[in-house]
Amino acid sequence: MSAPILWIVIPLVAGMTLWLLRRRRWLAGGIAAGLSAFLAGLAAALPIGEVIRLGGLQIELAESLFILGRSFNLTNNERPLLVVIFTACAVWFGGGLILRQHRFFAPFGLMVVSALIGALAVQPFLYAALLVELAVLLSIPLLVPPREPVQSGVQRFLIFQTLGMPFILLAGWVFGSGDIAQIDPAILPRAAVILGLGFALWLGVFPFYFWVPQLTNQTHPYSAGFVLSLLPVSILMLGLDFISQIGWLRASSGMFLIIQLTGMLMIITAGIWAAFQDEISRLFGYAVIFESGYALLSIGVNTLPGYMIFAAGLLPRLLGLFVLATALSVLKNHDQPTDFDHLQGIFQRFPVAVIGLVLALFSMSGIPLLAGFPVRLEALELFASQRPLLIGWVLLGNLGFLIGVIRVLLHVVRLADQPEQRLENWKERGILLIGMLFLFLFGLMPGVFYQSVIFILRVAPALLAAR
Repeated sequence: MSAPILWIVIPLVAGMTLWLLRRRRWLAGGIAAGLSAFLAGLAAALPIGEVIRLGGLQIELAESLFILGRSFNLTNNERPLLVVIFTACAVWFGGGLILRQHRFFAPFGLMVVSALIGALAVQPFLYAALLVELAVLLSIPLLVPPREPVQSGVQRFLIFQTLGMPFILLAGWVFGSGDIAQIDPAILPRAAVILGLGFALWLGVFPFYFWVPQLTNQTHPYSAGFVLSLLPVSILMLGLDFISQIGWLRASSGMFLIIQLTGMLMIITAGIWAAFQDEISRLFGYAVIFESGYALLSIGVNTLPGYMIFAAGLLPRLLGLFVLATALSVLKNHDQPTDFDHLQGIFQRFPVAVIGLVLALFSMSGIPLLAGFPVRLEALELFASQRPLLIGWVLLGNLGFLIGVIRVLLHVVRLADQPEQRLENWKERGILLIGMLFLFLFGLMPGVFYQSVIFILRVAPALLAAR
């Protein structure tokens, strides 16, 4: 048995098998959630590459799997990331049962996760682009329910993700063609620009992100939340791993300055657009862009504290997007419009969903006592110490996003003239209340949770030597 078989092949085979059981939605979803939780537990408990003794039985979990001459490697350095990814998947699949997601959600969700982990594990890096593209293609049935037309937001998502693939392939071919010292120095900056364009298209950075709010507005918020939670996080970790392997990139101060400025532009523009949004589902898209902007801002600092802030921000990001997507899904499942013209009396009909929605947005904007506050504060302090002349622009973007959230709050608290019946069921309230509880726990006791998450930086060990 090898680690890639356990965390790549088994989820892929399970997803294909669950596709055969897609008509039994509860069974498929339950198996997907249970398998994800089981794999997360194994990642936390089983060391890779070491002999494990179970009574008289000895088991060694090998690090590598060779397929068609390509190597898939998972080591102990990847275990913390595997725990985070599969725990998040277990939560998303479990919530999908409660929120009555379509029958393709669990099967294709498992296959998407398998492809993303395969992209992180494959060597050489060149083939990671193909596996990310495979994950994107597998996301389409997840985003488009059966017998529904493909909307323009999904089409643009596919177009931009596919456009990023040839740039990554070309840059991966240049950097992976041999010893960096033997490559023409004039080619390296051009390859770095091509690599940056590829990741910009993948992550939906400024100015390539206008498909994100369109996607969240035209698809079911839960499916969109699943894809926009796991895909950008996996791509960011893939980028850090690549930078860690290429010393020339780690030493390029200009590249990290561009990353930092790009993150700043994403925060500013997403914040300004959010301030003028009259549709909460589109605001969801700008929240994703806003989170990615802060991730790039922390990475661009290129110091160990910056990388630690990025890693610590993954839990608040995943939790905030999950609560926000769940709250919007409750409204969507009950045919409640989310534009400002139709929000009067919504708090009377969906009190828990509205509270969860507002708290998730406030957490992303960095309000004290919520999960996002400690990470936002640390990121702003670190950026201010390095770029004091630019911190005002970041605060402007943060203020714009906060204004957008306050506008949502002012509209959802408007009461209807006649008392209205509450439409949430106890399962929907339960999952939202648990999510809101963790939003507060992360904010009140950040050290308890964040210290365990920063170990995902082991995926890129060379970056741990940054100062």
